[in-house]
Amino acid sequence: MFPFIGGYSIQSCHRGSQMRVGYRIYYQAWTCCVLFLCLTGAPLAEQIPADHPKIAKPPSARSNTVNDQMAQSVSPPGLKPVPIRNFIDEFIFGKMKKDGIPHAGLATDEEFLRRIYLDLTGRLPEPDVLRKFLADKDPAKREKLIDELMATPMKGQIEKLETPFLDRWTYFFGDLFRTNAGDMDRGRNLFRDYLYLALLDNVPYNQIVKEILTASARSNWVDGPSNFLIRDHVDDFNDIKINQEDTYDEIAITTSKVFLGINLECVSCHSGKGHLEKIDLGLSHVDREKVWRQGAFFSKVWVDRPYSIGQEMTLLEQGKGYDLSSRSVRRMPRYEAKLEPEFMLGGERPKQGEPWREAFARILTEHPQFARATVNLIWAELLGVGIVDPPFGFDLDRQDPANPPSAPWAIQPTHPELLNALAKDFQAHNFDLRYLIRLIVNSSTYQLSSHFEGQWKESYAPYFAKHFVRRLSAEMICDAISQATGIFNEIPILYSDKKVKYILQTYSPDDLGGQEALRQLLQFLGQGNRDSVDKDTSGSMVQASALLNSKFVKERARIQEKGRLHNLLNHEPPLSNEEIVDELFLAFLARFPRPSERPVALETLQQRHGQGLEDLAWSLINKPDFILNH
Repeated sequence: MFPFIGGYSIQSCHRGSQMRVGYRIYYQAWTCCVLFLCLTGAPLAEQIPADHPKIAKPPSARSNTVNDQMAQSVSPPGLKPVPIRNFIDEFIFGKMKKDGIPHAGLATDEEFLRRIYLDLTGRLPEPDVLRKFLADKDPAKREKLIDELMATPMKGQIEKLETPFLDRWTYFFGDLFRTNAGDMDRGRNLFRDYLYLALLDNVPYNQIVKEILTASARSNWVDGPSNFLIRDHVDDFNDIKINQEDTYDEIAITTSKVFLGINLECVSCHSGKGHLEKIDLGLSHVDREKVWRQGAFFSKVWVDRPYSIGQEMTLLEQGKGYDLSSRSVRRMPRYEAKLEPEFMLGGERPKQGEPWREAFARILTEHPQFARATVNLIWAELLGVGIVDPPFGFDLDRQDPANPPSAPWAIQPTHPELLNALAKDFQAHNFDLRYLIRLIVNSSTYQLSSHFEGQWKESYAPYFAKHFVRRLSAEMICDAISQATGIFNEIPILYSDKKVKYILQTYSPDDLGGQEALRQLLQFLGQGNRDSVDKDTSGSMVQASALLNSKFVKERARIQEKGRLHNLLNHEPPLSNEEIVDELFLAFLARFPRPSERPVALETLQQRHGQGLEDLAWSLINKPDFILNH
């Protein structure tokens, strides 16, 4: 057996290290299973570039006008022309045409359907959905499907209907905002529900950010948005009293990283000069005082634990200002400096009489970098790589093609004009997250195939010349195993009587404490804890072994009452082996079996029927197709 696990591998040291992102492909020999080797079929390795987009030449200026032209492909002949669907395609395909770069054709309907379901809902399409979509001759069926997947029910219907789009993207923002019970305790549920309802109501993203930055509460157990800032509290040496200045620093670091794409962690401890010239030109000019002035916007806040019960805390406007003489428990000693609230990008300060946090929220959300960082983050989530990558590593001295940095540095975004156009369009549409997601997934750029005709070259990667294959998150893999087999365990939500089926419906990884087999597999697959362990979608032999031997996998690959395997064997009228094989491949891989796979699968069923069906299910879970988004 030769399972394949691939995905972005992100390795980073603590402060100031460069991040290296690349595809890793791991194979583990398993000599006893001829069935799996036969079913593996054509490997996906040929579809994966040797590296991610690094540095590209800045494209020339071009029009944003949407038209119905076709991209002038320089790909091998025989591919259907790729339509230009929106201004994203104008930029992407215009640059490829200008530089003579070939690109892949559009994804097949099978390829597109699985991808869009995973990206928008975190779930696999069911077999009947795939059959219906393949039979549909409507040329606008992809756009209609996107609208259908993103549609959400009225508030009164939420309890009766599943909301996979909301579940998937609430979980995404839960990861982004590090929502967990360890730091928020019972406030975690309120904050998660706040995010869910904000996405349900399609609240403008700038409004969401303003609300969580300016929240106050007598108790974070009764106010959801206040938990975002409370999440960054830092306990003092006694682990009881809270160190306010360290808390202000952490808030400055978190808000700059999450909302501006700039990582201030290094310069919060020492100034950038003399340390970061070979890592980040923009931060090499930043000194510690800028971080303190950024944190000073929050220095009228007082985070406290007055009730001495768990993590129940207050967030009130009772702070005394940033005290440079205070002793830090995390960083080098502070020193005397001029200290007033001052936004690090442009130096803007609060208006006279304006509350400092309200000033920060206003300045941050109105700054162009807020929109740039947001659209880049969503782009990276949907296409696997950001226009600036990593998304939290913006080097602000390397963004403008009109003012390029000196050699050996180059412009950081692969498509700087596109990034700016997306940001301005996001602002013009009132920071509408659904609009942004819909814009990206409707583009031909997103809908390109991951299969490239001809010889792929690493130099094509910065152009987004094909869709990048990447590994699914740990949560999506385990949800897909449960969905494909039809075997679910109820997962209780902490501090509530609510139970859910899918991991992406949980409120944070804390909810999985009682699911030992599931929890172990998730850890092997790189699930983070939203605190000390970051999520990881790279691959390893340990992960391959875990999928092969996991108790969670083996239990779900067994024939169980009400499970998919049981239903296939007991279907009325009875299904032929051919029909069972087709249904199994559709349920697990969202495609029909290939010519090389079908006879092996049929022979397995004919020889060992029930046991053969279990073997097939187990094998499909361990195929490359199952754990990859392609």
